[in-house]
Amino acid sequence: MEKMLQSMMKQYKWFIVMGAMIVMLALVIGAWNASNAADYYAADKATRDISAELAQDRAVIESTIVWLPYFKFLGVAMILAGIVMAVGLIGLKLQTLGKEVMSSVPQSARLPIPPRPKSVMVMRMFMMLGMLIIIVGFIVSLFTAATAYDVFGHTVKEIDSAQTASTLLNDLATVHSNEAWLEALKFVGVAFFFVSIVSGLHTIVFALQYQQKAIPQVVQKVKTVDSLELNQGFAPAPASGD
Repeated sequence: MEKMLQSMMKQYKWFIVMGAMIVMLALVIGAWNASNAADYYAADKATRDISAELAQDRAVIESTIVWLPYFKFLGVAMILAGIVMAVGLIGLKLQTLGKEVMSSVPQSARLPIPPRPKSVMVMRMFMMLGMLIIIVGFIVSLFTAATAYDVFGHTVKEIDSAQTASTLLNDLATVHSNEAWLEALKFVGVAFFFVSIVSGLHTIVFALQYQQKAIPQVVQKVKTVDSLELNQGFAPAPASGD
C-alpha cells in the first residue's frame, strides 16, 4: 500500500496538468454558455415566456450553470492534489536523506530515526476525503443538471402555471435545493485540501527541525569517535619483560 501511494505521488505533475486543462475547458464552456444566455435574454419577456424553442435554450443554459462550477472545482481539486503529492514527496525525500546520513556514519555515532509523524496520515486522509467530496458533488451536480434540463425545457408560462405538488414543481424544488447545499459542499472539499497541504508542510518542518538538531550531535559524536581511535592508534606499546 505504501509503495502504491509513493508511486502515485510521483505522478503529481500529471494531476496538475490535467487539473489545469479542466479549468481551461470549463472557461471555454462558460464563455459558450454566456453567449447562449446573451442570445436568450436578448428576446423580449413575452416571447421567452411562450417560446418552446427559447425554452430549450434556457434548459441548456440552466443545466450548464448547475454542473459547470463543480467541473471547475474538479480541476482545482486535481491541481491541489498535485500540490499535496509534491509536498509529500519532499517529506519522503527528507526522510530518505536522513536515513542515508545515519547509515553513512559509525554505528556508535548514529541517532535513532524518529517515527513518522501523524501529520503524514492526516495529509493523505484529508487529500483523499477532499477529492472524494468533489467527485461525489460533481456526480450529484450532473444528475441535478439533468433534472434542471427537464424542468427548464418547459416554457416559463408552463412552469408558472404548474400546480402545487406537481412533478414539475417538485423537480424545480429539487434543483434549487441541491444547488444550495452543493454550493457549500464544494468549499468543504477545497478546505480539506488546504488542511492536507498544511499537514504536509508540518511534516517537512518536523523533518527539518530534526535534522537541524541531529546533524550537530552526529558530527560531535563522529569527532569523539575519531579522537578516541586516534589516541588508541598512538598509544605506547606495553613494555616486554626481561
